[in-house]
Amino acid sequence: MKKITAPRIPDGDLTVYPNDTYFIEDIGEVSEQIFRKTTLTGEIFEHFHLETIIFDGCVFDSVSLVSANLTDVVFKNCDLSNLDLMGAVIHRVRFENCKLIGVNFSDATLRNCVFVDCYADYVAFRYANLKWVAFEAGAYTNSDFSGAQLVDTYLERLDLNKAQFLNCALNGIDLSSCIFESITAMPQDLKGVSIDFSHAPALMPLFGIRVK
Repeated sequence: MKKITAPRIPDGDLTVYPNDTYFIEDIGEVSEQIFRKTTLTGEIFEHFHLETIIFDGCVFDSVSLVSANLTDVVFKNCDLSNLDLMGAVIHRVRFENCKLIGVNFSDATLRNCVFVDCYADYVAFRYANLKWVAFEAGAYTNSDFSGAQLVDTYLERLDLNKAQFLNCALNGIDLSSCIFESITAMPQDLKGVSIDFSHAPALMPLFGIRVK
């Protein structure tokens, strides 16, 4: 496994924003900040830029960051549910113990990203380009990876029940530590994937195999 580069957050004290509500457009030019237990709200923004920021215990309320650029950002204990990051460029970003229900990463580009212990049911990575990305523990039921490119991407100890991998080549991907009773994929999508013996009943119907 390639060592994924962590967000480059400088040592020393960062400026802490107090517990309050902020409009997302008001923080676009700041860097080297910590937002702790704050609420971020706003309208739809495109090509927004966030860099060298820690969000700790924050809530993103009705925020859309289509085609945003996120570099060296940490989200910890945050609620990002339904955040729209379609087409975003996400580099050296860590999501830890976050609520990512319904987050839209479709068509996004992710490099050196880590998702740890996240609750991410219905998250969408449709046609996203992932390289050097690790998913470590968490719930990803009904997630959608259709059309995504997964290069040096690691999925470990995830609940992937009812996940979709249509037209997503899983060659070289190890799903043996994950759990699922069913996934959606085509036989060609599964070529070269590693699974656990317990996954066989869930995958056999995809190949038209019936056990009597």
